[in-house]
Amino acid sequence: MGLRYSVFIDSDHHKGATFGCAYCKTHLSSSTLVISKDYRGKTGDAYLMDQVVNIIQGKKVHRQMITGRYLVSDIMCHQCGHCVGWKYHKSDVKNQKYKEGKYILEVALIAQCK
Repeated sequence: MGLRYSVFIDSDHHKGATFGCAYCKTHLSSSTLVISKDYRGKTGDAYLMDQVVNIIQGKKVHRQMITGRYLVSDIMCHQCGHCVGWKYHKSDVKNQKYKEGKYILEVALIAQCK
């Protein structure tokens, strides 16, 4: 298997920082796409993101969380395979539907890229 094509997020063309995988620095998203910084993941603080690139989605599973039950899939860096967070696919709680289609990036698993 050869190298995967990765989307490059050029921080010179937007006002935000570029977030990448903490292990291999593959670009994942931009700070301009952060919806909220008030989230917790398995490793601590996390960001709710509107869009994430250069990932592979794992198998969809139901997970019970503090705010309800969700259908989610872990998201892994497509270059090195490390888990960086998860994607919300479906919420069983009516007032949590806004999370559907959004991503969680765990702060401990990402790094700011130059």
